[in-house]
Amino acid sequence: DLHLLSRRQRQMCIRDRNYLALAGYDAATSADVLPSVLNLAAAGGLDLAYASDLATDAMAALGIEASSANLTEFGDKMAKTASKANTSVGQLGEAILTVGGTAKSLAGGTTELNAALGVLANRGIKGAEGGTALRNVILALSAPTDKAADAMSALGLEVYDAAGNMRPLNEVFRDLDSALSGMTEGEKTKVLNEIFNKVDLKSAQALLAGCGEEFDNLAAATVSYTHLRAHETKANL
Repeated sequence: DLHLLSRRQRQMCIRDRNYLALAGYDAATSADVLPSVLNLAAAGGLDLAYASDLATDAMAALGIEASSANLTEFGDKMAKTASKANTSVGQLGEAILTVGGTAKSLAGGTTELNAALGVLANRGIKGAEGGTALRNVILALSAPTDKAADAMSALGLEVYDAAGNMRPLNEVFRDLDSALSGMTEGEKTKVLNEIFNKVDLKSAQALLAGCGEEFDNLAAATVSYTHLRAHETKANL
């Protein structure tokens, strides 16, 4: 019955806007971002309440303004990463929520964030575990202990550029991989333990293994997909 279906859709929209209102969005913003939240939920097979929480909490933590365009891009990057890496939209969401504001320091924004989480997921480090792993790696590099700083200095590893901004993770790990290339496995493990500690050794090794082409391909796929989606949206206006 089309009348009942239409009524049900109206009721769902009211409910969905209520979820966004609970997240602190005003009526105008809720109406603007609702279609993007629905798309995110559909892409990941997510419960709408969870999709709303994920979108609002993650974007707030990352300092991204709440708008339809930003939320659509955010969701599209997650969906594309999930299609290219061994993870799901829901697991990426858990990871992003766990990384939280620490990821704001990433030079490549949400593109780099998704690519790094995709690399970790391809090695079985996903969901909240992947988010914890990436957060710890970022913190180890950006705010190293004295021991870690000495180890990085000895390797000639630069985490920040001349302007004082954190360099892309892929570049940092490529440089690290190059600096470790002449060492034995035991020597590599010792150095990595000094920089990342034993708890995060697995995560560092995963990013080392996936740096370069794999990381670049994941990032390129998300960028090209979001550009395509943006073009389609404009064409439909």
